[in-house]
Amino acid sequence: MKVGYGRVSTEKDSQRFDRQEDQLTAFGCERIYLERVSGTAKHKPELERMLSELTEGDEVVCVSLDRLGRSTQQVLSLVSQLDEMGVGLTSLKEGFAANTPQGRFFLTIVAAFSELEVEMCRSRVRDGLESAKRRGKTLGRPRKDMDTAVKMWLSKEYSVSEICTAVGCCKQTLYNEIRRKGVSRD
Repeated sequence: MKVGYGRVSTEKDSQRFDRQEDQLTAFGCERIYLERVSGTAKHKPELERMLSELTEGDEVVCVSLDRLGRSTQQVLSLVSQLDEMGVGLTSLKEGFAANTPQGRFFLTIVAAFSELEVEMCRSRVRDGLESAKRRGKTLGRPRKDMDTAVKMWLSKEYSVSEICTAVGCCKQTLYNEIRRKGVSRD
């Protein structure tokens, strides 16, 4: 039986399963497992569920190897596990089956390039952040005017909801700031 696996990294609307699901269905997958979890995550519930339900002779199909994991080690470990189970692996984007010596060789190279791509992206982001810091750019979320929020809270003239609306923060942020400053209304 052909079993499909698809994954997206975030809850964002821009990352949807449609494209992967369409390709897996067109390839003839009878069962498809889909999940939202980072590729670097160690725990992938749907992948684990799929693995527990596979039987010898099944074929796992993914749209791309990077859907299985972000590191070469993760992908190769999964392929080894599938081999031991007698289950094949096909990647549609890379266009190979991993159950041949050539397929495993190609898999190793492609997985290594995927990992390199992720590491290069991280490096570029880190370099960009360091460059911005050197130029005096303030990074992170803009700081709310929490001093004003605490003063409003201490005055007892405003409700917590009114303070949060005025300053643009949530209640927990206000309570955290009050606790951090160690102030009391008494």
